[in-house]
Amino acid sequence: MNVLYIDYGNVVDDNHMYQYYGDLFRELKALARVYFVQSVNPNVPAIIEHLEDDIDCVIYGLGYFAQNHPSFFNKSPGLDSLSIPVVCMIHKPQNMLQQKLDFCKMNNVDLVVDSQSTYKDYEKYTGIKSIRLPFTATPKHFHPRNVEKKYDVGFSGALHGNGKIKGPTEDLRDRVHEKLKETDYNLFWNSSNTLEYRIHSTEEYATKINESKAWLATTGPVDDVSPRYFEVIMSKTLLLCNKMPKAYEDIFEDGKNCVMFDNDLSDFHEKLNFYLQNDKEREILVENAYNEFANKYTWEHMASRLLSEVKCLSK
Repeated sequence: MNVLYIDYGNVVDDNHMYQYYGDLFRELKALARVYFVQSVNPNVPAIIEHLEDDIDCVIYGLGYFAQNHPSFFNKSPGLDSLSIPVVCMIHKPQNMLQQKLDFCKMNNVDLVVDSQSTYKDYEKYTGIKSIRLPFTATPKHFHPRNVEKKYDVGFSGALHGNGKIKGPTEDLRDRVHEKLKETDYNLFWNSSNTLEYRIHSTEEYATKINESKAWLATTGPVDDVSPRYFEVIMSKTLLLCNKMPKAYEDIFEDGKNCVMFDNDLSDFHEKLNFYLQNDKEREILVENAYNEFANKYTWEHMASRLLSEVKCLSK
């Protein structure tokens, strides 16, 4: 299959800060011939005309739909009249979601891909077939490492306590941190709303996860599930996350592949203490979770599924 992949930002760079933007792209390259175009609302038919191969589908990647400028989501010249499938990967729905979905409608897109459970809402609004391809992890970076588990609990990421999130997860990470400071546990805590204070090296980040017995992941600004959930499990570290059944659907199950706590933190200490004090129980859960996800949730699996979905589409 020949794919035209449109994105914004250097997702082909394996050291990109938001590396997961390019993980799907790299796996697609292993399964198909992929032409990469970095552009804002390009003339797709004109690009295809100058390529040496016949193109079988067009994919707008995560980095493109992460943008929040109107110029990205205007009507694209000739896109609606293409005779091949066009796929859009919705991302950052907290920014310009209406414009992103309208872009799909006005350009006669054939498939909308969402990493979250909201794909059902997008299909209802656009009338376009929509599927969920969750963020996952690449085993190249996130895998078990032969390092000492020197931290009891770890976390790295934005605090979100900036007034932008409303509801049960508002300032949740801050509240968890305060709870953890009440204990004698050895913590690795790297959090800030300023990018310069966060870990930028994928290698360092993956190592810190491996050095922790448990790692915190919480749902984001729109109750979204980040790659962090998968990165933790693929590193054979215990995933510690808040309860959000709608967001998780059937992917994450409390006591099976992760440990969930109530958003009011009423059961936080009880659950965390159990798994930190019972190594065998923690190791069994971690091993089962790893085996499940390694065989089901990697970017290779997602790329294969996406191409299978594209093959089923017809204009």
